[in-house]
This record gives sequence, C-alpha cells and structure tokens, in this order.
Amino acid sequence: MPAHVIFGDSFLVAERLRAVEAGLSESPPLDANRHRLAGNQTNPAELVGLCNVMPFLDPQRFIIVEGLLGTFETRQGGGRGRQTGGRQSQRGVGEWASLTDVIPNMPETTILVFTDGGVSQNNPLLRVLQPLCEVHALNAPTRDALAVWIKNRAETKGASIAPPAVGALAGLLDNDLWALDRELEKLSLYCSGRPIEEADVRQMVAQAREASIFAAVDAILEGNPGTAVGLLRQLARDGRDPSYIITMVARQLRLITLAKELGQGGAAENDIGAQIGVTAQYPLRKTLEQSRRLSWEDLKVRYRRLLDADLAIKRGLQEPDAALELMVADLAGSVRQR
Repeated sequence: MPAHVIFGDSFLVAERLRAVEAGLSESPPLDANRHRLAGNQTNPAELVGLCNVMPFLDPQRFIIVEGLLGTFETRQGGGRGRQTGGRQSQRGVGEWASLTDVIPNMPETTILVFTDGGVSQNNPLLRVLQPLCEVHALNAPTRDALAVWIKNRAETKGASIAPPAVGALAGLLDNDLWALDRELEKLSLYCSGRPIEEADVRQMVAQAREASIFAAVDAILEGNPGTAVGLLRQLARDGRDPSYIITMVARQLRLITLAKELGQGGAAENDIGAQIGVTAQYPLRKTLEQSRRLSWEDLKVRYRRLLDADLAIKRGLQEPDAALELMVADLAGSVRQR
C-alpha cells in the first residue's frame, strides 16, 4: 500500500518508518525525492502538490508528514482540539477531507507516511485515513512483553541477558525504549562474550540514573502517576533528593515552553534542539511531543503546582517525600482528566 499511518511510541514509530523506507528500493531515495513535513506547518495544497510530482532519478518519492493527526486530538470536556500550531480545531478535518480523493489517485511512485505520537481511536483524521492507508498503532510493551522485548533487543546486539538483569533494567527505565536500547548497546559491549548480569546493570547505574530522571519527568507530564511514583522512589533509594527531582521537572517544563514557542514561530526541529540545547534524539523527540501536546494553560498550571511543592518543602510545611509524591499525583492526574 502506498500510504501508511504510523503512531504510538516514538522508538517503535521510528523503527517502523525505517522499515518502510528500507523496503522502497535497494538504495535510499535522493534528498530531492525525500520530504519531511511538519503537520502544523503544512496545508492540503502543499501536500497534494508533492504527492503528484514524479520522482527525479529514483523509482519512488518518499513523503513523511509528522504530527498532523495530533493537531486533531480533542480533550475530554475541554471543547478544544490539541493544537500543535494553533490551526486545527474540533470542527472536523476540513480541507484535509480531500485526502480521500488524493491518496487513491497518487502516482504509484509516491509513498506517503503520516507519523505521530499517541493518537486516540476517535481522532477524526485517523478515521478518514484508516480505509486509505496501512495503519500501524505501536504501543510500548509493558510487564512480560517488556521483558521479552529487552531479551530480544539484547540478542539483536549479539548479547544474551540473564532474567535478573532484565528485571533490573525494566525497574530502572520502565518502558523507555530509547533509553533501554542505549543501555543495552553499552552493556553488550561491556559484557562482550558473556551474558549480561544484574551486577553489570547496577554497575552502570550512574549512566542509567539520568535516563530514570527523564523517564520520571516524562511519566509525570504524560499522566502516568503509578510509573512516575515508582521511578521517583527508585531515584530516592539511589540517593536523589526531592529538591533535585523538582529541579529536573522544572528544567523539562522550561525546555517544553521554549520548544513550544519556537515551534509556533516556525522553527525546524533541529533548529529548536540547537536553540534549547538538546541535541540527543530521544530527549529532543520527547520534548517536542510534549510541547505539541501541552497547551499554554497546561504549562502554567504545572509551573504553579511545582512552585507550591518547592515552597512547601523549603518552608517546612510538608516532608520532602510527601510533597513530591503529592505533586506527582496532582500533575499526572490532571493530565489523565483532560
């Protein structure tokens, strides 16, 4: 099928996108035939024009549209759509309804792919695209499936991993697949020629701690209080104090705010990363996803709640651990109620 919709966990989306592109031909398409469009900065006429152009010196033209479905996400009871660029609303798909005619009539040389993060099944654009595209909904594995994923991922790197080591990695990083893949790469090199053991994971915990901090912040901002509290307790056991964790949450909120402002100003993703000082791909992807999902009001609420927790600790009104867990419950819970 010449059109695909790939959404869900960003690691799995990136993998599937690479697989789709790898299946096009024996060599990657020329830059002139490979287009990556930001969904909140493109329009139907621009996309239709690209889809109908024949490739230059290549068998196919590869077009990726990032984040378009997310602009049609709606909040429960909010009456407003999720706005990545402030352009879409809950009014329906509008001009994008023309895709029902465009996609079936594209040249066979055009491969069109829509990518996104979390997308609900009632997303109006997804419902338009489902009959026209091959749809891949890719959720990060959890529990037993996560253990299998870690084991299999280690094997792809030429390593084997003992069950206790699998549990240790999952406990540290949850289902942050980018961080897990990165740590497995390090462990496979470190343990070359022998199985990865739990002691190896613990020995490298210094590198994993920062990933755990990011995973905890991510869980707070994405509405997963159980995961967030579990990760924060692990960080506390590893010696991280509540003030440091609050500082990290504040830092991520600042990055999200800057990324949102730059994105709405039309900056490209790589430029945003350079300007906010985040160049590693996983943190940049997550920061951009969060900046698209959270509204300005959402960010104000989170800053206020963060300040309340910080003042409660500094003024001795609450025990640090209690203040932190209450903050996490409030912030993550408010996301789930949207």
